[in-house]
Amino acid sequence: MKVSTPSTREPERVFAREGRCWSPAITTLSQRVVLGLAFLSAMCCESSLAAIDETTAADSSARESPPRWSEEILALFASLPVQDGGRIKPLDTVARFKLLRFNGRSSCNDLDGEKLSALECLLDSMFHPEVARKYSIFIVQSSEVMDAIGVTHKAKKKRDRYSYDEILPGREKLLDLARRYEQIEAKDRSAIEGHIVLLAYNVYEFEQQLGFLDFARRRFPLPADSPAAGIFPGKSQVRFSEVLVHGADIQQRMSELTAEHGAAADPQSLSPQVLAMYRLFDELPQSALATSHLALFPPPAVTRDMKEWFSVADLTQLIGAPILQPTFQVVGLLEALVDQLSDPAAFTRTLRDLHRANVTVAEQRDEYSKVPLEVTFYKGQFFFYGLFLYLLSFVLVAVSWLKSSKWLNGAILSTLSLATLMLITGIVMRCIIRGRPPVSTLYETILFITSIAVIACFIVEAINRRRIALSLAAVLGAGGLFLANGFEAKEGGDTMPSLVAVLDTNFWLSTHVTTVTAGYAAGLLAAAKAKTYLLLKLLGFKKNDPDFYRALGRMVYGTVCFGVLLSTVGTILGGIWANYSWGRFWGWDPKENGALLIVLWELALIHARMGGYVRDFGFCMGAVFGGMVVAFSWWGVNLLGEGLHSYGFTSGVQTTLNRYYLSAAIVLVISGLSHLCNGRRNKEGIADPP
Repeated sequence: MKVSTPSTREPERVFAREGRCWSPAITTLSQRVVLGLAFLSAMCCESSLAAIDETTAADSSARESPPRWSEEILALFASLPVQDGGRIKPLDTVARFKLLRFNGRSSCNDLDGEKLSALECLLDSMFHPEVARKYSIFIVQSSEVMDAIGVTHKAKKKRDRYSYDEILPGREKLLDLARRYEQIEAKDRSAIEGHIVLLAYNVYEFEQQLGFLDFARRRFPLPADSPAAGIFPGKSQVRFSEVLVHGADIQQRMSELTAEHGAAADPQSLSPQVLAMYRLFDELPQSALATSHLALFPPPAVTRDMKEWFSVADLTQLIGAPILQPTFQVVGLLEALVDQLSDPAAFTRTLRDLHRANVTVAEQRDEYSKVPLEVTFYKGQFFFYGLFLYLLSFVLVAVSWLKSSKWLNGAILSTLSLATLMLITGIVMRCIIRGRPPVSTLYETILFITSIAVIACFIVEAINRRRIALSLAAVLGAGGLFLANGFEAKEGGDTMPSLVAVLDTNFWLSTHVTTVTAGYAAGLLAAAKAKTYLLLKLLGFKKNDPDFYRALGRMVYGTVCFGVLLSTVGTILGGIWANYSWGRFWGWDPKENGALLIVLWELALIHARMGGYVRDFGFCMGAVFGGMVVAFSWWGVNLLGEGLHSYGFTSGVQTTLNRYYLSAAIVLVISGLSHLCNGRRNKEGIADPP
């Protein structure tokens, strides 16, 4: 048997057995569904599900949830380092985003209705698959999906959650439809077709979780007359880890037998005992196929140049490598955990050993230091609590406009300050974890723009003290974090992923991207202030106080001026980066065009104001439209899926974007008509009279 060496393994691992191929590191959803589902339905999960079915059949009446995991066990598993998506992260993060994609939220209920964390759900699916498959964790957006795969749903709502067992009768139909719909471009699929593909992918990943520890439960028979019997004296069966540990001895014995029969010997002429050994090495990788999605084991510290960690499935391709003997022995700890489920004390001791072994190697490779911080970050839920505080601030602000008091104003300032502190703390922690500036992904731009807009509102409020900016801070803070939480739930993927090659540079992320994103923040803040101006004027608020509107108009004007400065500098820096990365300063890429549109519109608006063509009212109308231009540049061009910036494509945001466009258009139309009806127009038709 040929053994691969670590230095020659490709980042995208492909294991072949009997002409079948499994590629767990394929990056696109389409590729993973097509290959993964086809393969699992053919072989891997069939054996896993069969094993689970046997367990379920033996205890078909068992409907009770397993015992809850202790705090120590959860803490040890949560901080267990794994490699996923090209970076080292805690197992807790992997569990969180898996369940978020399955369930639409990062928690689920057990069979007793008790709330489980994402990590608890992951552990139940691995260690108690016969129970976890009854958890209702799959969010199905429409009952039409169930109709399409032939699953009854009489007791369910149109949008509801289903368990794996409830979906199982329609599994084959689901896989067939998913393969068919995967041939259609994502943008051309109907909503139901898209839901079916996503559900199929979720089922596929959950089946991997259910079968993850199948290798640890399996025993490989070892007849007394087997050539390997001398390696395992007195044993009639061996475990997975034992074959790994003694792999070199088994290989040596197989080489001797092959030499005895001749290199070109007919396989049919080999004795049954020799053939059994060959089958053992063939069955070993197949029993671990469901583990290939989770790289638990860091390479030895001496191989620092090797960046890719090992899954259990990887180790089956590296049998005989002496340097991996300690890793092979750690695999045995996973088997011990399965054996010790009924003994919590022994289970905890073994888990401590497993955790210590992996963490020690990861620390020696300088790959563990940020894992505990990431556990703390997600446990802190800074953005969730920040959203709650911003909403509370908004309620207090609304009350203050009806009846102001010193105590109420103090409460507003306190809640807004605490919410903003939580937002900034979360952003800073993410920067430390990633070692990146705060704007390396689209998700992070939401957080960054929200923080910049809120801080700007604090500054404006400190200058004019009219409570308008403070009110906007509550609205923008709540809106930004609500959008960020919705985006995270919609994408269902790690929000701290490895960067594409063109973004993998901290210098340009901290110059161009940060500057142009701050320009987005200024443009959107100006649009929010301008909407406030138009709506208050439409409602007749303080209609006899022209100073109020002049002050608000100056706020909008000043914000647009900052916006055009930041957008212009950011766009120029982007051109320099493009010349550095792609060999040209400007290529009329959709993202480049979007940035240029912001600069041109804001320049035109400022010139119109300085030339007297528009005044406060007209300028605010233009600023609201400018917010639409910024939204298009920030998100809209990504939906085109074209150009060198297509790595920023994000599906599922078109509806939200359209709502923003519609709200801005309604404000513009109603305000414009009201202005015209009131007879306040000049030859331009939208400017305030002198």
